[in-house]
Amino acid sequence: MSIQNSLFMDSSLVKLLGSENYFSNHVGYVYSISFTEAYVLTNDAWKAKVNGIPHNSFLIAASFNPEMFSEINEFDKEVVLLRVLGPAPLPSESEIIKTKIEHSQNITKQEFENDIYDGFDPITKNEIQFGALKCRILGTFYEEDGELRLGSDLENYMSSARLKVYKPRGEALEMIVNHINPEIRKKSLEEAKKVGFKGLPTPIDIGTVRYTSTARLHRSNKEKLVPVRIQPSDFLARRTAVFGMTRTGKSNTIKTTVSAVALAAMKDGIKVGQIIFDINGEYANANHQDDGSSIADVFNEECIRYRAIETEGFEDLRLNFYYNPSEALALIQSLYNNEKKSPYSGQDLDTFMNTTLEEPDKENISQYYRWRILRSVFLSILYEAGYKVPNNFKIEIPVSNNLISQIKEVIEDVEIPKNLNDAKKGFLNVTPIEAVRWFLIIREANMSLKQMQKGEKKAQLGLKSNKGNSIVDATLEAFLNMLARKNSKDQQFGGYRAIVNYTVYHSNKRKNEVVNEIIKHLYNGKIVILDLSAGPVEVRNVLSEKIATGIFNYAFNIMNSGKTPQNIVIYIEEAHNLIGKKEELTHIWPRIAKEGAKAKIALVYSTQEPSSIHPNILANTENWFVTHLNNEDELKTLGKFYDFSDFHDSLKVAQDVGFARIKSLSSPFVIPTQINKFDPNKIKSKINKIKGRLL
Repeated sequence: MSIQNSLFMDSSLVKLLGSENYFSNHVGYVYSISFTEAYVLTNDAWKAKVNGIPHNSFLIAASFNPEMFSEINEFDKEVVLLRVLGPAPLPSESEIIKTKIEHSQNITKQEFENDIYDGFDPITKNEIQFGALKCRILGTFYEEDGELRLGSDLENYMSSARLKVYKPRGEALEMIVNHINPEIRKKSLEEAKKVGFKGLPTPIDIGTVRYTSTARLHRSNKEKLVPVRIQPSDFLARRTAVFGMTRTGKSNTIKTTVSAVALAAMKDGIKVGQIIFDINGEYANANHQDDGSSIADVFNEECIRYRAIETEGFEDLRLNFYYNPSEALALIQSLYNNEKKSPYSGQDLDTFMNTTLEEPDKENISQYYRWRILRSVFLSILYEAGYKVPNNFKIEIPVSNNLISQIKEVIEDVEIPKNLNDAKKGFLNVTPIEAVRWFLIIREANMSLKQMQKGEKKAQLGLKSNKGNSIVDATLEAFLNMLARKNSKDQQFGGYRAIVNYTVYHSNKRKNEVVNEIIKHLYNGKIVILDLSAGPVEVRNVLSEKIATGIFNYAFNIMNSGKTPQNIVIYIEEAHNLIGKKEELTHIWPRIAKEGAKAKIALVYSTQEPSSIHPNILANTENWFVTHLNNEDELKTLGKFYDFSDFHDSLKVAQDVGFARIKSLSSPFVIPTQINKFDPNKIKSKINKIKGRLL
């Protein structure tokens, strides 16, 4: 080999062929080709030399001799990347099959028992060892400005048999599966620096190349396990799908991703908030599959856990109904409507269950005044229904001079609230028991005035404002009746007893509004885990939506103010329940999936049912992790995207845990991968190393 040619051995194209070992990696020749497919002639002996050619494995084809690289013309300086789809018939296939059948029919008992005589002459034996492979063309490697590039198609092909085919192994295969084009690498670097990374984040070693469930040869001790790496920045402000049947590695994939993003942010000293909607409690709690550790255990200081029941080590996810009356009423209504049959009914209860306590515009003085009274009556109903009151909690009651004078007119010796001098703008803060007593007085006075007005054949307005309008409208009257457990005809009914059973959904210990608290944690770069496996399902649904809405609105408010929001990653288990195809795109979950990337919100969603996800969301998903799917409908849905149709058969039959097919933002094709197992000890070691360096 000349000195000039030896220098060309450093060419990336030559390295793809296996450098100086290229001859040992040779497996055949392209005998037919188009812009999308290639047919490869191979031989059993060549296959054995490279430990087999598995289904879906990568092959490469080139027309040049690496040892004469400097002498070839520019036209041939490229390497075509192929994926094996399956066998293909040769023109002589029928004759070969006929020969095999005749041979098998004529084997004698002695030949069979001795297994030493195949009965073929050397020429025939050589002939029947040849076969063909049908391959998909994944792209073309070439060099430009000294850098290796991959085009996602074939620019030209020659009809003559010029392409030799090789099986990439070791370093060559690693170059292929981890290749990133220069412009993508540059863009990723720019985006990473915008959010505070000093350079490209350290790639995630997500797993190793695995072609088939049977891994006896291509993953044997004789073969180097080739790492598959993906960029953490691929997940930031992107959509990621994790599909597969239960117990095939979806949770392990998400844990690995959460850890990698957290470590990358920690290493560069930036804040990336991550929140996991943990339906099954797999991330908040240790289990035997993770060597007794969970995400919360590994990232102890960086992790905050929430639950909808009081549990040591967890923040309370439940609402404090007294501090969040609007959300509390909405939750109560949801719980009531989900009951198959309630023992309580009535017009007042119907009004109560169809009213909103959303705060109106303060500029509308009359409407705002009525809302304050209605809210206070609702809080009084909670108290009577047995919802524990926070320490020193007060309820405001209306005590204007106009109201008190009207009450005195119809109720003799009425007990007026004390400390009226402390009232501000017609309202006084009192204890819950005092509020209940006062609102029952208001109800009694209003009913008495209505009876008087009816006798005088006047409009039955009851208590009136200074402007002559009724203070107690139909909605407030229904709430007061709920409190008194009497309807407007003074007949007994269930009233507040209809909501007594929902007290377990309320937390009197929570002081801060949970959504704002969670957003604060996320913007401090914490990992927030919402353990939704325990506690009421309705709390899970209502609060999940409320938290998601809060995160979405907060990020977009920052963006609309001209600033760059912080990166947030949202992880959703059982995603078909939240972003199903029947969901309106205006609903919060589809909006996050569709629009969240604009405000630096990434979404990682996991489900067993790809077909149940809204097609608009699937079409905009950049990263895909797919393990075993056992249903033709799901595989058909998946086959519409990228080159997943190549893996239809493999995905259906291979049930190995962690055996995934990965398509990431930076890679133009799907890579079959054995996902690394979540290793708590290794991650803890990395955390300690990073923290030690920062100190």
